[in-house]
Amino acid sequence: MMRTTATILLIALSVWLSVILATGVAAMGAFGALPKLGISVAGTEGFFAGDTTEMGRFAAGKMLQPLFMAGDWVQFAASALTVGCTVRLARLGHFNGMRWARTVFFICVASAALILAWRAWTGPAMTVDLLAYWDAVAANDRAAATAARARFDTAHVAADAGFKIQMLCVIGALVCLLPALMAAPVRKVAHGDW
Repeated sequence: MMRTTATILLIALSVWLSVILATGVAAMGAFGALPKLGISVAGTEGFFAGDTTEMGRFAAGKMLQPLFMAGDWVQFAASALTVGCTVRLARLGHFNGMRWARTVFFICVASAALILAWRAWTGPAMTVDLLAYWDAVAANDRAAATAARARFDTAHVAADAGFKIQMLCVIGALVCLLPALMAAPVRKVAHGDW
């Protein structure tokens, strides 16, 4: 049972990290490429007045929002499995590895889960501001768009920092998992070793 729980924990952490990396790479790719392509987004020409860089950012945000939402849900599931398996293994006394590895592992898992919970708490307000920005762009309402974008950008700075710290915590947990679980082998003392 310990091996099964540890395997599920390893898979959950791996999936969690994979989703963080996938959404991060997708964001870098889309927000790096689309603004440079000179694209035009139907219905926004009046608002952006030929500014294809901002239109590209607008398109990247609209394109990636479903991916970000799906990624968050997968992260919630991976986080729940990670925390559940960690608690189970700890309660059954299966963290027999090096003290430093156990300490770092627990700190990383707790921190990653807390940051994800904070992002889940603040995420809906960011989504409201993002949708308000999109609606204002479609309605060619500059004042509303500027206000919504400013609120979103302010929240996004904190969310992006949390996302990066969360990624480091998940990496730290993965690195420390095996040393935290596995007791160091005991060296047998030969008769002549005194």
